[in-house]
Amino acid sequence: MKFIQLCFLISLLVLLNTKALQGAKPDRVVDRHGKPLESGKGYYVWQFWAHDIGGLTLSSTRNKTCPLDVIRNPKELGSPVYFSAPGFKHIPTQTDLSIKIRFRSSSCNQSKVLKLSKEGSGFWFLSTGGVAGDVVSKFKIEKLEGDTGIPIYIFKFCPSVPGALCAPVRTFTDTDGTKVMAVGDGNDLEPYYVRFQRVSTFTPKNSIT
Repeated sequence: MKFIQLCFLISLLVLLNTKALQGAKPDRVVDRHGKPLESGKGYYVWQFWAHDIGGLTLSSTRNKTCPLDVIRNPKELGSPVYFSAPGFKHIPTQTDLSIKIRFRSSSCNQSKVLKLSKEGSGFWFLSTGGVAGDVVSKFKIEKLEGDTGIPIYIFKFCPSVPGALCAPVRTFTDTDGTKVMAVGDGNDLEPYYVRFQRVSTFTPKNSIT
């Protein structure tokens, strides 16, 4: 299994034409209210310019039942997303972490930890069935520089392995219009800038309290 993962990683290094992360000091990732993200707590992940909607969730795509793929649903809050960075209570930028999406599925009983699934042309879809700590399940959160006054983040597949290159998580629009999350720099992929909202502190405006 480790040999297969190593071969897969080498393929990524050869085929992905991306730039490595700069050696900036890691910061705490914060949510939309400035609170640090906590390991093991649930968060909605929304596209930066969306208003409390368009979150990440899971779905069967590309004519298959399992594993489930990660999609962005423009009409829904999305599913709770959990981050885990070993040794850290608060999630830092530019540090290996695993990502898990809480989602009930009667058709697919695999782990909901995300991993890369080699599909597409020059890019890789994000699917479930991963194992925390495996090289194909290591992601990072990177803070973008800007003058907006509001923290803007992106996800990257960027395992801390000597010589490894990084590629951003972006959006691929399938033939049926589904927004599927993928890793790569191809022209078919759209940038994906995000912000975070802790699930336990969010009350939808149309809910009854």
